[in-house]
Amino acid sequence: MSFPRLSVVVPTFNRRSVLEKTLPALLEQAAATDATDVVVVVDGSRDGTLEMLARHRENPLLTVVAQENRGLAAARNRGVEASSSGVILFLDDDMLLDEGALLAHRRAHADGQERVVFGALGLAPGLRRSFLKEGIEIWGGEVEERLAAPGYEFRFDDCHFGHASMSRGLLRSSGGFDESFVRFGNEDYDLGWRLIQAGARMSYLSGAVARQIYDKSLHRWLRDCVCVGMADRDLAVKHPALRRELRFAGVPGHPLKRVARRSGLSALDPLGPIWFLLEAGLASLEWMGARGSLLGKAQSLLGERRYWKGVRLSDPSRRVSPSPADARHGRVA
Repeated sequence: MSFPRLSVVVPTFNRRSVLEKTLPALLEQAAATDATDVVVVVDGSRDGTLEMLARHRENPLLTVVAQENRGLAAARNRGVEASSSGVILFLDDDMLLDEGALLAHRRAHADGQERVVFGALGLAPGLRRSFLKEGIEIWGGEVEERLAAPGYEFRFDDCHFGHASMSRGLLRSSGGFDESFVRFGNEDYDLGWRLIQAGARMSYLSGAVARQIYDKSLHRWLRDCVCVGMADRDLAVKHPALRRELRFAGVPGHPLKRVARRSGLSALDPLGPIWFLLEAGLASLEWMGARGSLLGKAQSLLGERRYWKGVRLSDPSRRVSPSPADARHGRVA
């Protein structure tokens, strides 16, 4: 059986130091796999990424595309336009693929049927450990267990395109990524929902693993939580049927998280100075590599407040009215 050609699309923005680690390994595996090429889309980077990529200009497997900063969705779409293969693998710029991952994706599309294949995720070895990384590992394990279950029916919030392959025809018929999602979050969920509504085949490929060089600080993670709150409101406006499934549609069950919700939704929060001190202290502990479930719970509490702040900032004129039932699924930013 012959396997289809594969184009790997890697969007990047001001991640030169990370891309210097991941790109050589990706090009090496692409050369060993055969019938595979790599498209890197530089989304307005100003950190010398283009100059670094110029060192690889002689590599026939690499195409570099530069554009003004337009966001992840636009960068992915631009990468697809610059590619030529029948199967597209979307890969984040901080991912290191295990040996054989590219071949596994090609094999998963060998029957020629249009489908989406989500690869497995993990953390790269050698990272500074902390409670923040522990939380990412726990989330990844939960995703693995859920998606690998026999007969599992994919939900929109299972669709993470940081490591996922798709047939070009299916991507084209879906309309690609919605470029109106310019902040962190939900361009994946939007496309996933549209694909599910169209009846797209979806599967999970546990044998193809991408290991993330996760370098976010706690402060960066908290900023992303705000963006997720804003993006959830954007997603609900575009797809009203999803509103009850999103986090802001419910009230947290834990009393402390309800306090965090009220604080996040308040423009004049009397607890603001206390939250500031908690964030600063926890950020210092994370930087020092502290671990433990109690710290992870504190992180979750701070993230809860930031999420609701994002919900408030997404539309300051509207009051958030929760539904009677809690939203069923959350997200790690």
